[in-house]
Amino acid sequence: MRITQVENIDSEAVSKHGLPGFVFAEQTLYEQEKDNVFAKGWASIGCAQQLKKPGDIMPVRIAGVSLIAIRNKDGGIGVFHNVCRHKSAPLVDGPCNKRTLVCPYHKWSFKLDGELMGAPRFYGSENKPISAEDKADKGLIPVRFAIWWDIIFVNVSGDAQPFEEFIKPLDELLAEYPHQDMRHVSSTDYSGEVNWKLAVDNFLDGYHVPFVHSQACSIESALGQDDLFLSDDIVGLRLPHGASSKPAKTAKQLPHWNGLAEEKRGTQQWFGIFPNTLFFVDPCWVQTIVVKPTSVAKTDETLTIYVTSDEAASDEFVEERTRLSDVLNEVNQQDIELLDKLQHSRTSSVADQGHLVQAWDQVGMAFHKMWLSKMQAK
Repeated sequence: MRITQVENIDSEAVSKHGLPGFVFAEQTLYEQEKDNVFAKGWASIGCAQQLKKPGDIMPVRIAGVSLIAIRNKDGGIGVFHNVCRHKSAPLVDGPCNKRTLVCPYHKWSFKLDGELMGAPRFYGSENKPISAEDKADKGLIPVRFAIWWDIIFVNVSGDAQPFEEFIKPLDELLAEYPHQDMRHVSSTDYSGEVNWKLAVDNFLDGYHVPFVHSQACSIESALGQDDLFLSDDIVGLRLPHGASSKPAKTAKQLPHWNGLAEEKRGTQQWFGIFPNTLFFVDPCWVQTIVVKPTSVAKTDETLTIYVTSDEAASDEFVEERTRLSDVLNEVNQQDIELLDKLQHSRTSSVADQGHLVQAWDQVGMAFHKMWLSKMQAK
């Protein structure tokens, strides 16, 4: 059985060759991942600034369940299971803005904070409103969540370590960046015919960037990358002078982070936060990619771009923000096209004879070992 093969995958072999090809194509493993990887960990579902107005609702599927993130009337965020408390009909099919949520099945209605408002004819022929006592245990089921750098993380199982502990190594590394000043530029959805792990691995592969994305990075710049191993769940890469030595993305310079030290004004850093959060910090912008597997060989992504201040979000820099968004989306589209092809070649048995390169592949290999550790855990 395939599961026996996963249990017997040797960590040293992963260090040399990466994960074997079958783990990117096996349906039974994908079903296991829903519990072992996505439900038990801190998985991202989207970004808070995608929910711009009270009543904005964003549905998403993760860990095999359907969730909704809601901007409530007070401006806060809530995350709930996307199921009515009567017979579990889905409340929302797509992004929308609502004052209340009404189940399409039996018209039970819910406030934006999840509280049950009403249930028509709850008492049958006795036509009276549902009582406060009967409402009390019938609100939407909340999901444990946290918001960090505008990214909404959820823990579906409810028993992961506290989010503050989970994210602490990265939080400390980026402490000097005033991330509360970030302003949303764009969010773009993608879909690829590829296993989600290959999408994450690609993001953590600095080797391919100057060859596939020559508009974004020179080989001289890529040669200066530093590997970052922050925890058992967070890895990344740093280019100390990546921003200053790459081709210009905009006609004039977008403003830097307020208060950023001079020596950091050329530094780019990007991270994989296990399992599905891809995060890039530039001196002038931020990029987040939320990776959302929909089947063993299909993955949706949402790429969200930010600038670093109100000044950068002003009318003065409209053209620069447009150019930035165009370039970053062009880069992601190039990756999607490559990954669709890689899904076929990387899942063959011949791929198990590949060789990782010491100088370039240590961060991606660490991600492979994270996955293996979660899948082999008892």
